[in-house]
Amino acid sequence: MNGNEALNWIIDEVIRRLEARRKTALVIFTGAAIGFQESVPQLKGLLAEGWNLKVLLSNSAEYVLTTQLIKEQLNTKEVYLERDVKGLNDLYKDIGQMIIPTLTLNTAVKIALGIADTLTTNVVAHGLMEGIPIIAAKDGCDLKNPTRLQLGMDKTPTAYLTKMEQHLNTLEDYGIRLVKASQLYSAVTKNHIAISSSKQSQEQQAVHTVTKRVLSRADIIEAKSMGNVLQVSPTTIITSLARDTAKELDIRIIQE
Repeated sequence: MNGNEALNWIIDEVIRRLEARRKTALVIFTGAAIGFQESVPQLKGLLAEGWNLKVLLSNSAEYVLTTQLIKEQLNTKEVYLERDVKGLNDLYKDIGQMIIPTLTLNTAVKIALGIADTLTTNVVAHGLMEGIPIIAAKDGCDLKNPTRLQLGMDKTPTAYLTKMEQHLNTLEDYGIRLVKASQLYSAVTKNHIAISSSKQSQEQQAVHTVTKRVLSRADIIEAKSMGNVLQVSPTTIITSLARDTAKELDIRIIQE
């Protein structure tokens, strides 16, 4: 094996490992019941495509949804309970995305305010700081959800509605993508950017510019298909996972 062949093999192996990581997601159920039935087929669709889903139940989700129901619906035994988790490494290890199929309003507000006083909010905060893509179903935290209105929850003061909408807007400002539970599969698969083959020319040095506030691992992977040089703003926050991935894929980051 000559030098170029060895380099290509190394890049192929790195891409294979990154691809495997990117198809592993941490699925976080909080205590919302609205949207749960719609989210289950979406998660089953990901499982059918070979996704590895780690499942975490918050204390309220364990009470509202129950562990048995989750295991039966998703046909999985790998379910973590918030009250039983002693260390976070197993939850964070090798995950490429976080999916929240049932996001409660309480959890949404805490995340928006930067409050990390539970395992669930700590995990999400970690994901934000590491630039891990997060997709959440908004059905349970949207006070204007049709299901709430059908249940007679239509007497909410306008000022309260406005404030809660502001919190949800803040989540999106953080980079958390809010979608309907029935759109989770589409949102996750579209966010799963295809990695280009390592067979592209090693001479390619096109500059790809990213203007995001936070540079994530997914941005680095996408940049690999466009060139070997990534230009970012002086104020861009580069996560540690992004730096590690850039080093592995031989991506040069320019921050001036």
